[in-house]
Amino acid sequence: MKIEFRKITPNPTPFLLEREGYRCEGSFRKLSQKVVEITFHLSAESRLQCDRCASEYEHVIDEDMTLQIADGRFEGEDLDVIEFFDHVVDFDAIAVSEIETVRSDYHLCPACKENQGE
Repeated sequence: MKIEFRKITPNPTPFLLEREGYRCEGSFRKLSQKVVEITFHLSAESRLQCDRCASEYEHVIDEDMTLQIADGRFEGEDLDVIEFFDHVVDFDAIAVSEIETVRSDYHLCPACKENQGE
């Protein structure tokens, strides 16, 4: 789902994305002429590899998120802003990016988590 920045209003607008592999539900609103805030719940299942024993396992992503999206280069102190340079907010790209961020983190499979205390 893509929406042009100029069509986003200050009033929260609900959205729902259901794609193969993930579900994203929340709302978005314009904070300023060039900044949009997206608040959503992301649900996904991802196959991960344990960083200790290298076994693969299923991981459930179930997180609430709030992101700021800038139309073009963001001039400000907040470093946690996603910049889009084509005047369009791409919700699918944001969801996939957040899933990949979780996947790239350090993960332990359930067995290694259990053995971690020993």
